[in-house]
This record gives sequence, structure tokens and C-alpha cells, in this order.
Amino acid sequence: MLRSRSPPSPHGGAHDPCWTDERDRLLIRTADALHDSSTIDDDLHGDLVAEFADHELLDMYMLCGWYHAISFAANAAGVALEPGAAKFADHLPG
Repeated sequence: MLRSRSPPSPHGGAHDPCWTDERDRLLIRTADALHDSSTIDDDLHGDLVAEFADHELLDMYMLCGWYHAISFAANAAGVALEPGAAKFADHLPG
């Protein structure tokens, strides 16, 4: 779905130069908003409805929710990471 040519940063945002497509930036803004506050504010909602169909918005919201549900369950159950899988913590400064 995302069309970035440059690798994204785990500590970047939707306005980083690697995100050149408006739809990609909106997807990132949506995921960040739902993660941070569990809702979409009026400004973001207006931007989303101007770019996405209703069924696409519902898919996007559900995908974000499923990601959280799966993450919560996997973490609580102690599911081990896949061997060799990259971790965001490996890319954080410091």
C-alpha cells in the first residue's frame, strides 16, 4: 500500500521526505493518531474523507485495530520474535 522509495525511520513521521504520496502520509497520520489517542480528530477526518472512500477508511481503521489486538495478544503470551527479524529498538538513537 505504501509507495515510499527511501527507507522510513522508526522515529520519523508522516512529513518525512521519504513519504512523497499524500495517501501514504495520510495512512501514517491515521495510524499515529489511532495509536496515540484512539481517535481521529476533525482535521484529519476531513483530509481522509477527501482522499479515501468510506470502505477504505473502515479497512484502514480495522487494520490499525487488528494490529494492536494481535500485538497485545502476542506480547502477553510471550511469543518470541522471528529469528533475524529487525526490531525498531535496534534503530533508535542512543
